[in-house]
Amino acid sequence: MKNFGVKNAYGNLKRVLMHRPGEELLKVTPNSLKEFHFDAPVDYETFLSDYDIMLELFQSHGVETVLLTDVLKDDADALGFIKHRPNMTYTRDLAAVFSSSAVLMGPHLKGRWGDQRMMGRAFRQLGVPVLGSIDQPAFLEGGGVTMIGEDTAVASLCDRANEAGTKALRDHILGKDIQYFLEVPLPFGYVHIDGVFMMLDEQLCLIHEQTFDLFPCMLYEAGKSEPQHVMFVDYLESRGIERIGLTDQERIDGLLNVVVTQQSKKAIGFAGAERIGSEMAKRGWELDSFPSETLFLGNGGAHCMTCPILVN
Repeated sequence: MKNFGVKNAYGNLKRVLMHRPGEELLKVTPNSLKEFHFDAPVDYETFLSDYDIMLELFQSHGVETVLLTDVLKDDADALGFIKHRPNMTYTRDLAAVFSSSAVLMGPHLKGRWGDQRMMGRAFRQLGVPVLGSIDQPAFLEGGGVTMIGEDTAVASLCDRANEAGTKALRDHILGKDIQYFLEVPLPFGYVHIDGVFMMLDEQLCLIHEQTFDLFPCMLYEAGKSEPQHVMFVDYLESRGIERIGLTDQERIDGLLNVVVTQQSKKAIGFAGAERIGSEMAKRGWELDSFPSETLFLGNGGAHCMTCPILVN
C-alpha cells in the first residue's frame, strides 16, 4: 500500500512529518530573534509541553505522526545539524508533497538555509520520492504553497518567495501532478499565504479577503504558454467555494492556521479561534485546539508544524 501522496489540502490526513523540538530552541536569544524569526526567546519547558498537547491531538484524530529525529536517528550529521536549527519545528515550510512525489522548498531566511536537506534525507528513509528542489537564487517556502481542489496548485509571491521560486515549482509539477498553477502576489509584510487563506473542504475555505484586493493573480494551464489573469476571490467564486471571512485581528493572531485531519469533520488549530470554530461548527465541523501563547512566539501554528505525507 502506498504510504505517501497528497492529492488535496482538505482530505483525511493519514500521515504527517513533524519535528518535536529539542535543545535548538535555546539558540533563540535576544540577539538571534531576527535570524530565526521569533518574537521572543521561549520558555523551553512550556514550548515542549504545548507542542506535546498538539501532537497528542493529532494522534487522537487518527493521524500517524512521524517524527523527524526518529526517522534520522542513525544519521549523526543530521542530528548534529538539527541541534542548531530552531525553525526545524516548522516542517511545512521545508517541503511540499504532491500525489506522486515531493519537492524540497528553498527557505528565505539564512537561519533556515539547509533545513530542507534534512527533510530530503527523511524522505529517502520513508520511501517518498523527491522530484526536485527550489534552489537559490530561487526562494519559496511550503507555507506559501497549497492546493485548490485536486487540479490546482497555489504559490504565493510574498516576503519569503520570489518569481524564480514560484517558476521553479511550476516547472516541476505543472502538467504532472496538477493541471493548473495559480501564482498569487501578496502585499509587503505578508510571509505566507497560509496566514490569510486555507482550504477546509472542497467547497469551503477560510480567508482574509482584504489581502487579495490589490493584485491580479496569474493562472497557468498545462500546455498553454500564456497565463490568464484573475482576481483571487473571483477565482474562488468561479469554483463555487464558500468563504468564511477572517477579521484583521484574527489574521494578526495567526488564528487561521488550522489543519484538517478528517475531511468535512475535524480540524486542529490554536486556542483563541473560538469564533472561527463556531463558524465551522455551523457547517458540521469540530475544531480542537491547543495552547498558543508560547508556541506562537515562533510565528507558526499547527499548519506550519506539519508536513503532510499522506492525505486521502
